[in-house]
Amino acid sequence: MTTNKKSLKVAVVTGSTRGIGAAIAKRLSADGFAVVVSGRSAAQGAAIANEITISGGTAFFQPADIADPSACRALVDAAVDRYQRIDVLVNNAGIFPIAEIGDTTPELWDMVFSINVRGAFLCTQAAIPHLKNRGGGVIVNIGSTTTFRCLSDRIAYATSKGALLTMTKRLAEVLLPDRIRVNWVTVGWVPTEGELELRSRGTQSGSGEAFLAEMGAQAPLGRLETVEDIAAGVAYLVSDEASHVTGCELNISGGLWI
Repeated sequence: MTTNKKSLKVAVVTGSTRGIGAAIAKRLSADGFAVVVSGRSAAQGAAIANEITISGGTAFFQPADIADPSACRALVDAAVDRYQRIDVLVNNAGIFPIAEIGDTTPELWDMVFSINVRGAFLCTQAAIPHLKNRGGGVIVNIGSTTTFRCLSDRIAYATSKGALLTMTKRLAEVLLPDRIRVNWVTVGWVPTEGELELRSRGTQSGSGEAFLAEMGAQAPLGRLETVEDIAAGVAYLVSDEASHVTGCELNISGGLWI
């Protein structure tokens, strides 16, 4: 890539060491963004950043456990220190532990909200001044169909994503004068590494790849979503083509939720 690195728009993607986040980071790099890869696994994060760099893009890895408020600030600060700007924040990091209502402890509830809601808010809070300095920018929050069709063993996760959707809508209104667009992507069922691990555990019906393949065959459009499907939606929302799109719920669920 021959573009001056200082002229590149900069995207920070939380939870981008694998799965949907890694696909978003790679897609935004392909679209010309300098990307900050972040997450808890240094080995996986460095590998994604290196893959982007080898492909001709611009990226680096910043370790961040967004359950830690100081890590949220450090993530944004690292992006600005490296590139002198930030244009896009994708709040993708999240956890989805499985627990029925009676098994959902206060500690589990708080852990889910500390990452899925508070972490996204704190990263957003840290990014807003820098987005304002650029004359605007884009925030994309990665959501879930469980917000609308809760499963009994994902009450904490579904509720946290509902809170994230409310935050998306309210921030979209509040940040209009600053030309900061805030949108949400409704994710359906994506067979990520984490989903494969979950479905391979003894407590889950079915077993890993075979179970997900069966569910894909039964899906409304004949397959589950891919990480690239979600990344394509994010790429649109952060692009100039979506310059008047804010407060949007972009449904990429293949008909799982309508």
